[in-house]
Amino acid sequence: MSAFAHSRRILLTSRRIPLFTPLILLLIFALVFKYYTPTDTVSFISSFSSSQRIITSRPATFESDGGFWPSFAPLLAAAAPRVEAPEVTEQVFTRHRPDPGSDYERQGNVLQWSDSAVASMKGAHEWFLTQMRSNPPKLQYTLNTRGIVTSGGGKYFPVLLVSLRMLRRTGSTLPVEIFLRNRDEYEELACEVLFKDLGAKCVILSEFVGTSKIQFNFEHYQIKSFGLLFSSFEEILFLDADNFPVYKPDDLFEAEVYKQRGMVLWPDYWQCTSSPYFNQVTGLDENALQDRPTIETGQMLVDKKKHADTLSLAGYYNAYGDKYFYRLLSQGGAGEGDKETFAAAALVLNNSFYTMSERPRPFGGGGEGPPVLQSNLAEDWLVSLENPNRDGKAPAATPFFVHASWPPKLNPKYIQRSERMWGPGVESEKTFGEDLELTVWSIMVDMACEDNVQFADWGDKEHGGLEEGVSICDQTLKNFQDMFPPVTEDHQIEEESDRGESNDTEESGRGGSNDTEESGGGETNDTEQQ
Repeated sequence: MSAFAHSRRILLTSRRIPLFTPLILLLIFALVFKYYTPTDTVSFISSFSSSQRIITSRPATFESDGGFWPSFAPLLAAAAPRVEAPEVTEQVFTRHRPDPGSDYERQGNVLQWSDSAVASMKGAHEWFLTQMRSNPPKLQYTLNTRGIVTSGGGKYFPVLLVSLRMLRRTGSTLPVEIFLRNRDEYEELACEVLFKDLGAKCVILSEFVGTSKIQFNFEHYQIKSFGLLFSSFEEILFLDADNFPVYKPDDLFEAEVYKQRGMVLWPDYWQCTSSPYFNQVTGLDENALQDRPTIETGQMLVDKKKHADTLSLAGYYNAYGDKYFYRLLSQGGAGEGDKETFAAAALVLNNSFYTMSERPRPFGGGGEGPPVLQSNLAEDWLVSLENPNRDGKAPAATPFFVHASWPPKLNPKYIQRSERMWGPGVESEKTFGEDLELTVWSIMVDMACEDNVQFADWGDKEHGGLEEGVSICDQTLKNFQDMFPPVTEDHQIEEESDRGESNDTEESGRGGSNDTEESGGGETNDTEQQ
């Protein structure tokens, strides 16, 4: 063999190694990526059985430049619970929140869960937080924008129309995004005419979620959390579909405490019923939830720029809420759902936020359940600075939101009654300067009887009342006439007399003393910084 031929053979042989090496490395990488990264659907929960071995291995890091959801979905999927859900062994006590400094019995643990399950969940939670801190997904929104986010669809569309009309009566010009679960909930007339005329647009949540190969199906309470994450607004007032402000809400964004802390939450009536398992999973101090108010998330104020990590962690809690985090945070207690996830996320991350010190109040007392009144943020903040312990001497802040959350809500199709639901009109006039129930029912009559208002939930509007053959318009008109009969001269004199007596005995500040409120005790504002 010539020297040239020998040299050529050596050269060809030496080139075979770099030719096959990349292929081998690529094959190894593909197998590893397939093992660690789900590619189709999140099915860890449904496929788990208690006899299976708990899987704790997770990828070290995730990196993506494909936008928020393509980055966040793999994170959620990889941190999915891979253990049996905790079981509720007995019913928790539903108690009103006690007064500050008073002795009260704390709710004990009523969940049954194995030590190995707790350890696995803790590992998943720690891994998720590590990824969030090292390579946080970046929320996408339009800079320097403010707006209202809500959810709707089906039987909530008529309710939402009432709320939107009440919103625009305040003079608010805030745009509104209405998140729907999927395309099936989209109604052309409602979305493209009725809501659009009121400065609101429908947004399909599933179309955001569908941008990732990893499939999630969000519904019910989860829509709120992911609506906040996907909204185009930088600063958001979230309102449930059955919640409306009585005064212009645009000014809430100017409140000093909101500007300082970036998130404001309103309290619920109830005492905390969280399980100590939540503290074990998250590392949160055992008293962090027990010593503070529970939350009523019918309204929320949040700056996404300041609280991107709070909303992302709350998204994790809500993505796995039904079987896991809702139970850990409430143990089947009153209003179990998304309500505690936002405060819990902020506390775990040690992020500053503000919880209103004013208690919620019932509006009237008639019907199946009175609406919840929540108070004015700016007034509450000023009162709490002067009297942080809310000892009953401080005047109550003015009611600002009306959350008519008790079924059948404000959907004319399902209401048949002859008596007022929200108490005497004179009391409403004293509080709000108008008979608010009369105003709301006037809007419902207009909706029910306008030819151009129709919803899928109403079906045949001409025969869709609760009684066979009765139209929704006739049913609503009859309700209105029975609830608000024409005022006779004698009745008018009597009402004016009642109004005068009421004003003479009115306590300092709207709403009366905090000590007489039905909803239970308040909470010191100074404790709401974490």
